[in-house]
Formats: sequence, C-alpha cells, structure tokens
Amino acid sequence: MDPLDGIAAFARVVDSGSFSAAADRLGISKSAVSAHVQRLEQRLGIRLLNRTTRRLSMTEAGAAYYRHCARILAEAEAAEQEASALQREPRGTIRISAPDSFGWMHVAPAVPEFLRRYPELSVDIAMSPAHVSLVDEGLDLAIRIGVLQDSPLVVRKLAPSRLVACAAPAYLDKHGMPREPGDLARHNCLCTSLLPWGDEWRLAGKIGEARVAVGGSFRSNNAEMLRVAALDGIGIALLPTWAVAEPLRTGALRRVLNAWEPPASTIYAVYPSNRLMSMKVRAFVDHLARCIGRTPYWDEGL
Repeated sequence: MDPLDGIAAFARVVDSGSFSAAADRLGISKSAVSAHVQRLEQRLGIRLLNRTTRRLSMTEAGAAYYRHCARILAEAEAAEQEASALQREPRGTIRISAPDSFGWMHVAPAVPEFLRRYPELSVDIAMSPAHVSLVDEGLDLAIRIGVLQDSPLVVRKLAPSRLVACAAPAYLDKHGMPREPGDLARHNCLCTSLLPWGDEWRLAGKIGEARVAVGGSFRSNNAEMLRVAALDGIGIALLPTWAVAEPLRTGALRRVLNAWEPPASTIYAVYPSNRLMSMKVRAFVDHLARCIGRTPYWDEGL
C-alpha cells in the first residue's frame, strides 16, 4: 500500500466530514476509503477517528496527525503543480555533456540565443571526450559522436559527421600531394584516438575500401589541437568537417585524396529513457537541431 493513499483518505474524511463525501472527492468507493484509513491506523498502531452512527470525530492523536497530513498533501500538490508547470514552460537548469571540441565549436555558440528565448532556464555544460554516465552524473542530456553502445538511452540523430583528409598548402608544397591511399604511409600523419579504427585509416573509393597504417610526429584526442597542427603544416590530418570547414573554405587547408571518402559517423543527442523527455530537454535539442540545420551549416559549400 502506498502510505500517501492512507494519508489522503484520512485527510479527505476529516475535511469532508464523512466517508461518503471523501469517497466522492477521491473518486473511489466508500469501502475503499474506509479500508485505506483502517490500514493506516493499523500501520500507526493508533486510532485516528472516533466513529459512531451519528458523528465522526478525530481522536487527540488523530488531530495531531491530521496537521502533518494536511501539510504533506499541500506540499505534494504544490510539487505536482510545479512539475506540471515545468512541462508547460521550460524552466530550471539543464545539465548537458558534450564532446570538448564539438561542444566549444558548435554547442556553446547555440546557448546565448537559447537562453534569450527561454529566460527561465539556465544551462550547465560539461565538456569531456569521454562518454560519461548520464544517470550517475545527474545529466539531462548528452551530445555524442560516433558509434553508440547498446544502452537504454533514447537517441535522436542531429547530423552526420563527415571526415576529410586535409593538410596545409605549405606541407603539401614541401612533401607532395598523395595520389592514392597507400601514399599516406610515407607522409607525416596526425594520429588520434578519436577514430574508431585507430592508426589504420580507412577510405572508400570507386574500387572499394583502402586501409592504410599511418604514423607521425603528433597525436591528440582533441580535434581543435589536430586542426591547429594541420594549419601549422605539421602533417596530414583526418578530421570531421565540423572542425575544419572554415579553413577548407579559405584555402588555409586543402583536401587530399578527394576521390576517397572516409566512413562518416553521426552526431546524436541522447537522454535517459527512465523518464519522459522534459520540456527543457526537448527545447534544447530542438534548438540545437535548428541551429545545425537539415544540411549542417558547416558542410554548406564543401
């Protein structure tokens, strides 16, 4: 038995003055109200109500207990109203986890407009390259890139994450342009643990897939650091277009092996499935999706 059932039944009997009136208010039978109150008295080990054929009154213990019950029910009703209001108008704090580079470059810029649109909300973003537990960390939402492990999380696709091989013109002028995937083995390649296949780069072309073991003088798990290294002419990088779109447009970086395309991954929004998606989470995911666009804005013109 839910303890609140007994508390609610007892309080409504006192408020209404009878079991019949309490049953009408609660929408249950008179016998059910009587059973709730009786089980409550048994659980407490005290009599709460004096029952006669003509009148109903509280015992001394019942009067003291009623004061607490009234406060509990009022607070429960207020909590229910507040939760309902949260569903109607987003408010409170939304806690988000995002990959560090993507978070800095594409999630953070979307926040100011979101806060102007929803002034009752605040945003708490934790940047991390690791996939943290949403439940353990008390997070409402996570932005993730790549292959997702089987989990009870609910997933919404936000955008594709395309990879391109690229290098600075100064590097290519000095070391030459690779003409086929196998040439990468003779170049200084910027390695990263961000790729699911590690240091064996994979590229797909008209004749099939090529796999090339690469190596180089620089390694990082941060896309921004790899972009800086590529811009400085250190070597060839395999990076997502969301990280290098602007230098590709300006010519600060040049694509290599244009006929070969690395496998794309996906950018997702994920949230726990053990509760309904709240209005604040839905509002942020919808806003971020609008900011990115049906065709990601960073891929336009590439």
